[in-house]
Amino acid sequence: MSGTFHQVLSQLRKNKGVSQRKVASDLYISQALLSHYENGIREPGLDFVNRACDYYGVTADFLLGRTESNAAGLPAADAGKFSLDARTLVTFLQTMDQWENDSVSTGVRRCFAAVIYRLLRHLDIQATDRALLFMSVPKAYVAPLSDMEFSSGEAQFLSSLASLPDSGALPQQLGALLASLDTQISSHSQGKE
Repeated sequence: MSGTFHQVLSQLRKNKGVSQRKVASDLYISQALLSHYENGIREPGLDFVNRACDYYGVTADFLLGRTESNAAGLPAADAGKFSLDARTLVTFLQTMDQWENDSVSTGVRRCFAAVIYRLLRHLDIQATDRALLFMSVPKAYVAPLSDMEFSSGEAQFLSSLASLPDSGALPQQLGALLASLDTQISSHSQGKE
């Protein structure tokens, strides 16, 4: 595949067999803006180029039409799955920071810390070299303590949100993020991974 940026961008979407609406939602932009990019009416910034490369599993050189070699390391079909989760986390945390509310941020950090701690402990249980990690919390207490910390952090987050002035609807970026996660979680719960 070769051509200009907008031709390659459009062709990648068509090859993936997805609509502009789906790609725009996954990349946190409007469908109209994606259409402008694909038709060469507007040129995106580097942030979009990076997200599109991750989403389609291609190099920037390939996406920009500088090379016909697509050597990004991940198959295009799988690349979006991995990068979308990382972007989801980053987008959420950046939006929380923009609210500049210490209590909201602390609640978010406590929730994420509890989840990450629990997952790392699961990894630690599988580790073969126990001498490297000394854990002060016994294995039997990991799940209840991380559940308690998550619930406490969530309660702090909800309490902080309730004390904020009414901000109306979710920011557009969070609305798209919520819709994307809702689709992902409902497909997981139905076993459609």
